[in-house]
Amino acid sequence: KATVSVLYWHIFISLFLKMMGKALVLLAAAACALGDESRGASLAVFKELGAQDVVVGMNLTVTVRVYNLGESAAFNVVLEDTKWTNIGDMKGTTNEWDTIAPGDIKTVEYTVVPQTAGVMGSEPAKVTYKDDTQLKASFSNHVYDTTAAADGVVVLTEAEYEKKSSRRTKEWFTFLLLSLIPLGMPFFFYNKSSNDLKAKRTASKKVEETKPVAKAASPKRKSSPGRKSSPGKN
Repeated sequence: KATVSVLYWHIFISLFLKMMGKALVLLAAAACALGDESRGASLAVFKELGAQDVVVGMNLTVTVRVYNLGESAAFNVVLEDTKWTNIGDMKGTTNEWDTIAPGDIKTVEYTVVPQTAGVMGSEPAKVTYKDDTQLKASFSNHVYDTTAAADGVVVLTEAEYEKKSSRRTKEWFTFLLLSLIPLGMPFFFYNKSSNDLKAKRTASKKVEETKPVAKAASPKRKSSPGRKSSPGKN
């Protein structure tokens, strides 16, 4: 029971962190971006990787989103996300926009390929821009592997990736199998009770059918009141 409980909690926490992680990072970036400057342009930057497991030699999609959370437009916006390690001759990406209106979102996607197994480093993406009064800068979140003590993203070999995927598949299969137990028990007991009740009714009916049927008693004949037996002759 302890092993099952630990497995449930492990999968639940993993799913919770995966769903909530992006929202928490975005909220933190928004809070930092707004500060005391919410009346002007205020850009928040969010950076994420397109795969949970990074494998050497395989394409990895990187997505950077720029949000204008302020009340005025941002001008001469420049996004720089070029500080990567372990990607060979690739340089990341640089993008420019003339303006980003209040409430608008700009999305950039590009691909990097890790060259060797180990760690792939990445600095936060940087955005510089102008509003009506001054030059400003914003930085994205830092992407790194939270499951390992590494300052960056852990890059797996193909063999490590296959082993990890196989283990994850087994965990999900075990989780689904264990989930069927509480779902199937009510149906099992209902079906068993229903069958027991039908068996009792059938047995009771057979007993009733095998009982002998009592015959109705025939009515006694009454003698006629005016008829008398004749005396015998001497």
